[in-house]
Amino acid sequence: MTESPPSITRTLAKTAALVALTAGLMASLRYSATVAHWVDHIAGTRLWSTLYSLAGASDALQRERLILMGVTVACFLVALPLVQAGEWAVDRLRARRAGLRTGN
Repeated sequence: MTESPPSITRTLAKTAALVALTAGLMASLRYSATVAHWVDHIAGTRLWSTLYSLAGASDALQRERLILMGVTVACFLVALPLVQAGEWAVDRLRARRAGLRTGN
């Protein structure tokens, strides 16, 4: 059985959900002291010190930019499977409702 390609509307909705969820996770850094403390702890590790030197981040502004890039990528990588799981749940719900309508 072949599957039809996803619609443009569905792709745009998933993209909007991914951007919104990524932004929401990034905002949690600003408003959650626990999460912010965790990021500060990670940014002070030897790994990040190595990344600073590899990226040529010599001053505080460049280091902050590197941290922001890391936070953005990390939040995106968390948001991506969440959006995929949401899509899977919506597909299952639609299939279940379609099955109820047809009497299966």
